[in-house]
Parts: sequence; C-alpha cells; structure tokens
Amino acid sequence: MSRIAGHFAAIAVLFFGTWFLLSRFDYLKLFRVDELTREAEHNLGELILDELQKRNGELGSDTVYHVVEGIKERLCTANGIADSSITLHIIVSNEVNAIALPDRQLVVYTGMIGYCKTPEELSGVLAHEIGHIQHGHVMKRLRKEVGLSMLTTLAGGDAGSEIARETARLLSSTAFDRTLESEADAAAVHMMARADIDPQSFADVIFRLSRETNDFPKRLEWISTHPNTADRCAEILRLRKQETVHARAVASEASWSYCKRFFRKNSVSVK
Repeated sequence: MSRIAGHFAAIAVLFFGTWFLLSRFDYLKLFRVDELTREAEHNLGELILDELQKRNGELGSDTVYHVVEGIKERLCTANGIADSSITLHIIVSNEVNAIALPDRQLVVYTGMIGYCKTPEELSGVLAHEIGHIQHGHVMKRLRKEVGLSMLTTLAGGDAGSEIARETARLLSSTAFDRTLESEADAAAVHMMARADIDPQSFADVIFRLSRETNDFPKRLEWISTHPNTADRCAEILRLRKQETVHARAVASEASWSYCKRFFRKNSVSVK
C-alpha cells in the first residue's frame, strides 16, 4: 500500500508541478495570438472597405464629412471612446444604409445621411453601429457566417475578389442576430444620453424607415437588416426612460442645411 501511495504522491507532485510551470507562461504573448488577430481584422477591414469603395466611391465633400465626423466624435468623447480608434467612411450611394466593418471602421452611405431628417436621427444610426464595434459584434458575426478558415484565407490575401465581394455583401445586406441587435440598440441609447442627444430620435428614424420599406425596399437596406422594428422602438423608448438626458443641438442649423442642399444638388436621397 505504501508503494501505491508513493506512486500517487509522485503523480500528484508531477501534475501540480507541471500545472504550476505552465501557468507561468503567457501563451497569448508567446504565440502572438492577439497581434495576429489584430492584423487579421485590419486586413479584413481594408479588403471589405476596398470592395465597397470600388462599387460606389467615397464622398468628396469635406463639409459633409466634417458634420458626420463631428457627430461621431461627440458620441465617442462623451462615452470614453478614443475618437481616433474608429475611422469614418462616407460611401456615395442612394442606399439607406450604415455598416460597421472589421478593424473599427464605420461606413455610412450618403443615402442614409440624406434620409435622416435631423442630425439627431443620424446620431442614433451612428451610435447603433458604434455599439456593434464596441461589443466586437462584427468579427463574431463573420466567424459565424463565413467561418474561421475562410476568414484566415481572406485576411492572408489569398482569397479571390469574388469571395471578398460576397463578404462585403454579407455585412451590408444581412442582419446581426436579435441578441446582438438588442445589445447595439441598448448601447446606442446609453451613448446618446451621455452625449446629450435624445434617444427618441433613434426610435423616430427606425419607425419611419419601417413604415416606408414597402414603398422602396431596395433603398432601405438598413431597416431590412434590422428586423422586429415595433418591438425595437418600444424597447428603445423604455431604455430612454432610464436615462437622464439634457438634450442640446448636435450640429448647427447652417451645417445641416448645407448637407441637405448638397444631397439635393447631387441627386442623393433626401427627405
């Protein structure tokens, strides 16, 4: 019995000794897992953005860009997010859409800017997409829809252009699951309140979009990828009641009027 006990003791010492030694290593640093993940996400973001830019092109108006960038900056600053950590791109298209891309890139279509009646409505759309970015939803969605092996191929630059286009289409035309959408909505309400923007505007633009989808569904991509609008609006308004909001103007009347005139002149969707 003493010999068996001795074997058990030796095995226990070996096991716990090995566990202790292994616990001393930081395998994330040793194998550069975080660095490789960041590099892969950066490459994916650049690849998908390039496809969107090839399809439509990016807006050349500095004035419009600065108005939208100012909204993004206000939301970020009020919520302790480094403004420079999220890169804004404005894509020229009548499509009413906005997309969060890998590598913390935020894409807004001119159709969405033109559709919003107020800068506060646009703030809600931006806050929602920033919510997706902050919660890491973009890569979670791509891993689920595309698969890790395909993402690795894309990130390494070994995929064909057709696969890259399909990945870009996936992000711009299909929905996050309901849990992720709800999380982004809740984040948007909180971010808007902290930035002194009334979240009511977020509910307003969602409700209006949902009512008009049947009239021109191809243009309203953003609402078609964000379903269950009645429930969402009710939940947004419920969450708004939990926040203290000291609303103040998001953009000057002159700068917002300039944006609307710009879109009318350049035949971009305006409401």
